[in-house]
Amino acid sequence: MRTYLKDVWHGISSTAKGMVLTGRHFFTKPTTIEYPDPGEQTYFSPYERGLHEFEPEKCIVCHLCAKACPVDCITIEDGGKAADGSKILTRYEIDYAKCLFCSLCIDPCPVDCIHMGQQYDLAAFDREGGVRIDFTKGEGPWRTAKTSADPDAGLA
Repeated sequence: MRTYLKDVWHGISSTAKGMVLTGRHFFTKPTTIEYPDPGEQTYFSPYERGLHEFEPEKCIVCHLCAKACPVDCITIEDGGKAADGSKILTRYEIDYAKCLFCSLCIDPCPVDCIHMGQQYDLAAFDREGGVRIDFTKGEGPWRTAKTSADPDAGLA
C-alpha cells in the first residue's frame, strides 16, 4: 500500500511539474514560422544548408565539387577550351533527388563559385523542374549568390 501511494504521489507531482513547464512557455512568442507567409521575409542562419547558389561566370570547370560529392549528384560538362586557354562550362547540373545537402561540394571549390543558399522550397509543377536543376541555363531564382551586405540580392 505504501509503494502504491508513493507511485500515485510521484505521478501527480511529475504531472504538475510538466504543467508548470508548459505554462511557462504557453504565453511566449512561437519560434516556428508558418509556411508560406508572404507578409514576412525571413532570414536564416548563415550556416543554413538550402539549395545551392552557383555563379557560372566564376567556374573554372575543375570538377572538384563533383569529385567531393559523396552521392555523385553533380554533373559538369565542358565544351572545350576558349581562346585564352580556359575551359568553357556548358552544363552544371545538380540532381536534388540524390543530394544530401551536406555542403561537401562547397569547400573544395578554389574560386568560391558555389554556395549553400537560403532557398529551401523545391516546389514545381513537374518532377524535372524541382529535381534536376541546370545552373548554366539560369533555372530557378537561386542562380546568383546573395551577399551578407545585401540580403535581398539573388531573390526573384
